[in-house]
Amino acid sequence: MSNILQQIGAAVKGKVDGVQANVAAEETARIAAITAEASTARAAESANATAISSEASTARAAEAVLTTAVSDEETARIAAVTAEASSRASADTSLQSNIDSEATTARAAEAVLTTAVSDEETRATAAEGVLTTAISAEETARIAAVSAEASSRSSADTALQGEIDAEEVRAAAAEGVLTTNLASEVADRQAAVSAEASTRAAAVTNLDTVKANLAGAAFTGAVSGTDLTLSGNLTVTGTTTSIETVNSQVKDSIMLLNDGAAGSSNNANDVGLIMERGSSEDNVALVFDEGEDKFVCYKTSAAASSTDISSDDTSATLMDIKVSDVYVGADNLGSYSDFSLALG
Repeated sequence: MSNILQQIGAAVKGKVDGVQANVAAEETARIAAITAEASTARAAESANATAISSEASTARAAEAVLTTAVSDEETARIAAVTAEASSRASADTSLQSNIDSEATTARAAEAVLTTAVSDEETRATAAEGVLTTAISAEETARIAAVSAEASSRSSADTALQGEIDAEEVRAAAAEGVLTTNLASEVADRQAAVSAEASTRAAAVTNLDTVKANLAGAAFTGAVSGTDLTLSGNLTVTGTTTSIETVNSQVKDSIMLLNDGAAGSSNNANDVGLIMERGSSEDNVALVFDEGEDKFVCYKTSAAASSTDISSDDTSATLMDIKVSDVYVGADNLGSYSDFSLALG
């Protein structure tokens, strides 16, 4: 017992006998006050039940609005994906048309080249005939003189024909290379178009697979983001909820701790708050101690995982509480001097 309580006990002791009669009257008055308080509490409880029912109706209406908004969003996304697929199909058609046009142009160029080769061959044949006629006329007029010239002309004819034949071979080879290259280009472009179409289809399928169902998405891995605003309720069923904000704002006027204890007739857990004070200091706890059946303020090494602080930490100590005044119910205890003066 502290010094102040010893002094109060000594001061009160001499007055106890004279106060007993007043105690009975005070008890009667307090019973009447408690009865009135109980009636007021029941009225407040009824009003609170009405308010809760109204809040539930408002929540259900908000949930219906949210469901409609989610459905509209899903419809808009499906329309966007469909439009994208249509645009891709149109682009594929345009690309195929360009490839077909390129093939037509190549075939026209091939025809022009074939005609040029044929014309060159005709001109060479005509030139050969003219040259042969000239040699024959010159041979008649100057048989002896032009014998060596005829031999030279014959050699020239042979060389020219070789060059013509070689040119024809080169033209045919070039035509074959051009045809091969054109066929390869067409095949490559068709393969590229097919691969692009397959990639697009796979991307659309993958998008349909991985996109979140906005009407009720379920995630099996970690989800991160920036801001999250919910118009409905948030239920967390994990083991630990960590809030690492600098400042937390809670709108609740009354918070429920130890939720679920009503499922058993007797709760075995201490209920309250534990506050960390640094690695060099013990924590402090303000709890309702089930073993004591009282509110208690401890200095303790126990952490938030503790369910029975006095058992988990046998070295836990009670802490001083400093206040400017103390009330018991509606009664102000006052200071010691006030109490002594009243006894005087």
